[in-house]
Amino acid sequence: MSSHKSITAHLLHHPDTAELYRKATQCRFLELAGQGRLPKDALSQWLSQDRLYAQAYCRFIGGLISRVQLPLSSATEAGRTTSFRILLMLQTALSGVTTELQFFETTAMEYELDLAAMEGGQEFEANQVTKACIDLFDSYTAEAGKGRSLLQGLIMLWALEKVYLDAWTFAKEQVAGCTALDGGALRNKFIPNWAGDQFGAFVDQIQECLDAYAPEATPSDVDQIAMDAWKEILVLEEGFWPRVQ
Repeated sequence: MSSHKSITAHLLHHPDTAELYRKATQCRFLELAGQGRLPKDALSQWLSQDRLYAQAYCRFIGGLISRVQLPLSSATEAGRTTSFRILLMLQTALSGVTTELQFFETTAMEYELDLAAMEGGQEFEANQVTKACIDLFDSYTAEAGKGRSLLQGLIMLWALEKVYLDAWTFAKEQVAGCTALDGGALRNKFIPNWAGDQFGAFVDQIQECLDAYAPEATPSDVDQIAMDAWKEILVLEEGFWPRVQ
């Protein structure tokens, strides 16, 4: 990685992951979602998994908070450090995901979406990809996370949210039809929330924290650590979008 290029710019523009990134942020599911052509049952099934993902995300953020080391200095000086900025950002993340879980419930009720829906009427549980995401998040908890660093976690957090923002921005850019098969839940509620300025500002905040922290915490193999984390998230995010016709 060039000494003049930030870690996020290095990952975003790396030729080895360009196709992985496209697949993670552009797919048929997102096209139909933006066009209003995604059936209500398909949205319910995906949203049910996203809710489980969000619940585990809370534990992930808690694990990252536990890794932040504030300096032994005065409160005024501490407030200007990268560590304190990261702590404030993670506080925003935790507040945001708790608000998101409530948003799921109220929107599902308004649009009659089933938050325990499974394809084929199976008993509700996390699907294979969601389980992989949950396992990843739980690998940062106190019991399991001794081998996981704050740097790795911040890379993954930024990657998760950056991909999510760009994916739903892609959906937002689709030409909407006259009717919405989901009753308007995506175009009226979910897409404005996930592709809006507020979420975009949060993703920028994560990126700024990561780019500031990486030079301070960089191990000798930072390029490989960053690329491994980036690829892992891209593969998971691609798999998280359901296959639809």
